[in-house]
Amino acid sequence: MNISTVRSLALKAISHPQIFCGFDEFKICCSQLILPQEQSNVPNASRSLFNTLDLFSFGTLTDYQKQGESTGQPNEYYLPLNEPALAKLRQLAVLTCVQKACFDGKTRISYDDVSEALGVTTDPMQDGKSSSNTNTITAIRDVEDVLIQCLYANVLKGKLCQKTSSFGWQGENLPVVSSRDIPPTLIPNLLSELQGLSQRLEENGIEVTQAQEQVTKGLVDAAMHWKTVRKQKNTTQEESFSARGGFFGEHSEENWHESSGGSFGINNPRKSSKRSRGGMSGNFHIDAGTRI
Repeated sequence: MNISTVRSLALKAISHPQIFCGFDEFKICCSQLILPQEQSNVPNASRSLFNTLDLFSFGTLTDYQKQGESTGQPNEYYLPLNEPALAKLRQLAVLTCVQKACFDGKTRISYDDVSEALGVTTDPMQDGKSSSNTNTITAIRDVEDVLIQCLYANVLKGKLCQKTSSFGWQGENLPVVSSRDIPPTLIPNLLSELQGLSQRLEENGIEVTQAQEQVTKGLVDAAMHWKTVRKQKNTTQEESFSARGGFFGEHSEENWHESSGGSFGINNPRKSSKRSRGGMSGNFHIDAGTRI
């Protein structure tokens, strides 16, 4: 690969609407052709390509504008950027602002902070001179347009609020912003944070294991308790049934004899009435025969 091929690929990458990271990795892969600007024997094309990839990896639109103000010719320090590349750089600047706000524990960022990163102003008073409301409204619309582009590109989550002139992401699923390339100076801090996160996860895993063991032990104890309760209940029912059966067994024969004697004894009033009716019937027949 020559420098022209690498430059063409780099321009396609920085202009692609769905590529927001990996520029630093691209620079490392082509490190034999893209060298830092400190080396005097490096051609200008290679230095400008290195600076441009570095800009899209870690920089913002403000860095691009400051370089143009200091040198007057930013295209010599960076590659010439077309409109898609500038739009990408604006979106990367917004991602940096939102990422910094998330690190600070915020859930909302004002349009003023975003406009500062974009190099525009939404303040009606600037440098002691009053500006028209039309310019302020135009600046706010420019900020909202960049935020909407980030939302459509799925690199940012949140909602715009025109009432408060701010952008918020409270209640959104994390992460709310796509990550950019990590500067080499922040890698040690990132490794330290990841090690701390690993330690906290390990400690939480131990606590969760202990809690699960306690829950399991509680379930086993509860099962044994209810098993003992059911066993005691069954024993009580058997003893109660045996007590009722013994009481009826002692007095059942005596009660049966009493009931039998009462029904078939001599003093049965029903039987005596039958005898009296039989006697009356016999006397009636005798009297009838005498009269005949």
